[in-house]
Amino acid sequence: MEQQTAAQKANAGQENSLPASIYHPRKTSDVSESLAKSFSSARMFYEQGEYQQALDLLENDVLTTTSSLRFAGYLLAAQAASQLDNSTAAMNYLVQADALAAARHPDNQNTLKETKASILEYFGNWLDVVNLRMDLTFNLPLNEGEDNQAKLWLAIQNLTKNEVDELYQQQTPLLNGWLTISGILRNQSLSIEQQLKVFDNWKAENPNHPAALSPPQDFLIMASVGQMAPEKIVLLLPMSGPLERASQAIVDGFFVSYYNQKEAKPKVVIINVEDYSNISDALDAANEIQPDVIIGPLQKNNVAQISRLNLPIPVIALNQLDINRHPKNLFHFSLSPEDEIHEIIAFAKKESANKAAILSIQDTWALKQGDDFRAAAEKENVDLISNQTYANTPKGRQEAIQKLLLIDESFARRRLIERWTGTNVDSIARSREDLDYVYYVGKLNDAKQIRPLLDFYFAEKIPMLASSTLNDSAPEKSTKPEDIERILFTELPALTPKNTALSALPKNQSSNILRRLQALGADSYLLANKYKLFALLPSTKVSANTGIITIDENGIFHKRPEIMTYRKGNLVYANSQQFFEQKESLEK
Repeated sequence: MEQQTAAQKANAGQENSLPASIYHPRKTSDVSESLAKSFSSARMFYEQGEYQQALDLLENDVLTTTSSLRFAGYLLAAQAASQLDNSTAAMNYLVQADALAAARHPDNQNTLKETKASILEYFGNWLDVVNLRMDLTFNLPLNEGEDNQAKLWLAIQNLTKNEVDELYQQQTPLLNGWLTISGILRNQSLSIEQQLKVFDNWKAENPNHPAALSPPQDFLIMASVGQMAPEKIVLLLPMSGPLERASQAIVDGFFVSYYNQKEAKPKVVIINVEDYSNISDALDAANEIQPDVIIGPLQKNNVAQISRLNLPIPVIALNQLDINRHPKNLFHFSLSPEDEIHEIIAFAKKESANKAAILSIQDTWALKQGDDFRAAAEKENVDLISNQTYANTPKGRQEAIQKLLLIDESFARRRLIERWTGTNVDSIARSREDLDYVYYVGKLNDAKQIRPLLDFYFAEKIPMLASSTLNDSAPEKSTKPEDIERILFTELPALTPKNTALSALPKNQSSNILRRLQALGADSYLLANKYKLFALLPSTKVSANTGIITIDENGIFHKRPEIMTYRKGNLVYANSQQFFEQKESLEK
């Protein structure tokens, strides 16, 4: 007889007095009319977006029974918990479903894995999604594999280079095939025509691979479009004036990608917008050249003006507006912090970290980024429990940390007790316990003054998360490694270790800002070649210098950056499980 797992033993008293029970997939006699009605109501609540009501109903009426509906109830509860951004509870429900006798049936095992994969997709755990969908590839019936294959491909396209390298280490031939064809699209030195040719060669060498038998849509659409690469591109940038240095960095990055492409290079014309009295005249000059695509302008006010004009030629603006309309032929591609903030929030949600605080220096740019995080937190159901700015002085930093951690309230209570009793009270102020992470806005030299203060007030387990603006330069040699550890931040792939995409360009050791603009320029050339693919296949994902690039319904290109941290003074990739305390209790 099969030995029970610990989870099965925990449920044995509720399910059956026997060591193991036999699952009857068609058994329905144990489902009363009221129980079936409760489950149906829970599903209706879920479909209407009333996730907490669905969860409450399942907990009260379905999960406490021993009926055959219990397995489906746990799966629905897991989905509802994920929609409430509680990944810990969602995974706990799946564990309990897997412990039931019903889970031993192959069909239910596949349903369990599909549910888990969809939850992991919701939280952006793409590495785990790929592994699960590869497992389903081998276990699903032939007539059910097409949807799983499409989702597997999308998950692979969402992987960062670091994650792809990790999967290659598994040495799984079928998976390696998927990674290989993903690598074809990631190879920025190949034109679209060359990518198609390499893919055709791969299919000829691997005729029985699922991707050869049913190619991903990316390749099919690329092949159907015909001539996708542009023959003429105009760069519309301020090549003089206050933004000259930024524009030159963009141009430098653009031509790194340009010369990296081995053949079929387009003609490129640079127009200096500062030579014209207004952006409309500069745009007219660009249109007269009759390019296939225009890259620019850079200034936000110029982008706002062209958004109100008729655009006969596609324009990829290198900035975006607070409110983006989507007129025909206008796309937006920029280094705005919104994408990085979204990735930070998603990174934390993987571990059910949904309670955040903002701590910011008082520079104008930092206050604006704090506002951006607050807006994103409200939109993405993050509980913002404190928002502190501070003067960058020893006293300012200490007071802000005390307010953020409620240490000041602890001190106030002690003083009150001392007044009441007339005696000195010996107590240690402890940090609040309802905070998952601090979103920090400042530079690295600012942050290294904050981390030790958090540790001093017994908040050493609370990580600091930040955007790439924190990583303005490499740590100074005098920096203590422990003062910048447990500080995580987003970063463009072009600035990560071992990335050589921009190695031909000199690197400014004192600032990373120009490097990011170079990456923006390099990817603007990539998008000039592939914007049609995004228009035809909105689910397109391109791995590039600024991150995994996608597009939304407003024509805005978004980027999924890497999450990095410092360990022993070195820049390394971060893993969410290393930085957030595991929550053992099943939260509701």
